[in-house]
Amino acid sequence: MTEVAAQARLSVLDGRVRWASSPPVVLRRTGVRQVHVVAVGGGPLGGDRLGLRIDVGPGERLTVHSAAATVVQPGRRPGSEASFVVDVRLAAGADFAWLPEPTVVCDGAVWAPSVRIAAAAGATARVAEQVVLGRAGQRGGRCASSIRATVEGRPLLATTTVLDGTDPALAGIGGSGGARSVGAVVRIGDVGATEDAGAEDEVTWACSPLDGPGSMLSAVGSVRGVARVLDAAAGRVEASA
Repeated sequence: MTEVAAQARLSVLDGRVRWASSPPVVLRRTGVRQVHVVAVGGGPLGGDRLGLRIDVGPGERLTVHSAAATVVQPGRRPGSEASFVVDVRLAAGADFAWLPEPTVVCDGAVWAPSVRIAAAAGATARVAEQVVLGRAGQRGGRCASSIRATVEGRPLLATTTVLDGTDPALAGIGGSGGARSVGAVVRIGDVGATEDAGAEDEVTWACSPLDGPGSMLSAVGSVRGVARVLDAAAGRVEASA
């Protein structure tokens, strides 16, 4: 298949939701302040360059989900990287949530997603991501996932998580520890987050406050265990209104 470059735009201003998108990134409004990203045509595939620009106006609220899990597969060129850049601008008092379903990085795939958030005074946000190394029976490909956030122009967070199911170091005790899934929830504008950690049979997690204010929770473990921790931290269940 041919490598694809596609950009989509989404904005909320004066109570109106506007968007422009084309395959393979298609946007569908599913509530008054809720939009789903629908992947069309399979992939992403190695070499694809995808982007989504989101603007949330003063005092507006928006939640973005994905309609299903994202499955990243290798492209025609071995080792070619697929990327998806989500660029978010939040005006004063805006509230935003990026809550996609998990991303599965198949054997041989190279995936480089990035979420960038620029928040004005009083804006709040929740960003959740979960990466799954491979389909059942696979070891999984390579993923370098980045989250960057600023508040009133000041850096709040800059982090990149690198995973590779075939790399002994990254899949070993100094990396994912043999676990199949890794995830994170970043909250921007939250007050009162404290350092905390926990471990269960299927998942280990830790939460740290950020000077913004905000917090970041990281989890590693089974697909189901990580999803459970992220859902609780991000408040994934949303009303349609």
